[in-house]
Amino acid sequence: MKSQIKHIICYSGGHSSAIVAIEAVRRYGNENVVLVNHNINPRYENADIKRFKREVADYLGLEITFANIKGIQDENLIPNQFEVCEEAGTFVNPYGRQIICTSRLKTEPFYEYLETLEKEFICVYYGFDAEELDRVDRRKTILNDSGIASDYPLALWGNGRFEALLNYLQKSGAKNPKKIAQIENYTDLNSWERTIVSTKEIGIEPPNTYTVWKHANCIGWLKAGKQHWYCVYVHDYETFQRGIQSEETIGYSIHKEGFLNDWESDFSKMKMAGIPANEHIPAHIFWKSAKRFTKMDIEDLFPCQCFT
Repeated sequence: MKSQIKHIICYSGGHSSAIVAIEAVRRYGNENVVLVNHNINPRYENADIKRFKREVADYLGLEITFANIKGIQDENLIPNQFEVCEEAGTFVNPYGRQIICTSRLKTEPFYEYLETLEKEFICVYYGFDAEELDRVDRRKTILNDSGIASDYPLALWGNGRFEALLNYLQKSGAKNPKKIAQIENYTDLNSWERTIVSTKEIGIEPPNTYTVWKHANCIGWLKAGKQHWYCVYVHDYETFQRGIQSEETIGYSIHKEGFLNDWESDFSKMKMAGIPANEHIPAHIFWKSAKRFTKMDIEDLFPCQCFT
């Protein structure tokens, strides 16, 4: 008897992956959907993210399958991003240039989990949207090479999809042959209509971390830029100090722009001046204003109040 296709959701705990999970269950039924999460040590994953992914899973009538590093199921025993890098002696894989913690905490456990399944009877789902077709292409290629199907509902399903793809093409440059080919490749795919835009529609509030952070990744995300680390400095100074300790242990900086320890003095002055610690402020506004913080009041620095 032919096996039933299992729809594997890369369930990060963020809003996009939750919407993908809801769409997949509505289309295929919860008996055919699996929510796969890589649990993060609670010291570095906001409690409201954990609340959110539990509530969405409960709404869908599904358990969360945890594919954790070394099979560790007790979230309190899961190593944090700094410990993983210190054990490896580097922040970045010298071959693929991927951040080590992403590989060790997420990528490797996920592929180990996939190896336990019949590849021909699974489809993996990601929360990339229509402005991330480059990511869609890369991920689809990687999975195809492993004999695994994949789908990207936020980028390729239904409502507004063609408008979003056109917008992506315009931003990328209408004369760019690669981008034009991407649009042509995807315009004949899924016609299935989207059914939900926000979890608020089902009475579940998105994680409150989005008021400050752009993502649902760990606090002290090693792939993030200097603005993120200013927010870490203000909102979670202990994690900022842990990052400094990790740089000293490994002997390299997390970012090519410099060491966290060298940024601390400027961050302190910015905090004292009232520079808002928020990732949603466009970077060019944030840093242009931050350079002038000693000469102007905070109302003059951010007249549009775009950080509220």
